[in-house]
Amino acid sequence: MTAVTAPAPAATPRARKRPRVDVRRIALRAVVPVGLIALWCALSYGDVVEPLYLPSPTGMWEAFTQLRPDLPSAIATTVGMTLTGFLLGTVLGVGLGLLMAYSATARVLLSDALDATRPVPVFALIPLFLLWFGIGRGPQIALIALGTSVILGVTTLEAIRNVNPIHVRAALTLGATRGTIYRRVVLPSIFPHLLGAIRVAAAASWGLDVAAELIGSQNGLGYLMIVRQQYLDTAGILVVVVVYAVLALVLDRAIVWLERPLTRWTHRDQRAGVAASILGRA
Repeated sequence: MTAVTAPAPAATPRARKRPRVDVRRIALRAVVPVGLIALWCALSYGDVVEPLYLPSPTGMWEAFTQLRPDLPSAIATTVGMTLTGFLLGTVLGVGLGLLMAYSATARVLLSDALDATRPVPVFALIPLFLLWFGIGRGPQIALIALGTSVILGVTTLEAIRNVNPIHVRAALTLGATRGTIYRRVVLPSIFPHLLGAIRVAAAASWGLDVAAELIGSQNGLGYLMIVRQQYLDTAGILVVVVVYAVLALVLDRAIVWLERPLTRWTHRDQRAGVAASILGRA
């Protein structure tokens, strides 16, 4: 008599784990913003600081309603000018750094000029730009591009200098040519570092836009800030600063969003790096 075996139960699909909400981390992140907002309300509504120096949230909302009709065109002008200058400066700075790293002749010709230009404050060049190029959109974009290119040019060259020589020697041992080493070893090695520098340059480009709009601008967020300053409208100035901060945050998050798929092959911790993720555990 043969034993009849019962059929094996069908495998039930594993329930998906719900993402764990780290309440402690959220609470820690909220401490500083909530504390600053509470201090702001206490100082402004308690008449501890005059509205001229620190307007209240109500005063800032009133200033926002006054500026709201002018904000769309001002934001469009500022974003267009800033992104154009930032992209031009990125191409120029990274290209200059790559050229100087690849060619010894270019490095001899351009390194001294780059070292001499880098310490010069871009804001000090505003009178010269007005004298040489006059007023208009072109000089404003050129000023942003110049400040951005200096940051990325120096960073690109330093990143190439810090490439691990073991990787280069290994490629030479395998018979790689100079051009192949540059494309297959050097460029992938510096790419993650360049993305960090691009984030720094993107943040600096918004400050450069404010300086650029001093060159005869008739529209833009920087122009609105200058007009509000003439009327001692502190609330209006702070509204423009908040708009600048939001735009800078959006651009930074966009770069971070592009960084993750582009640097996935590096297997690095996207939050703080391997060392920081180990040492920073609490």
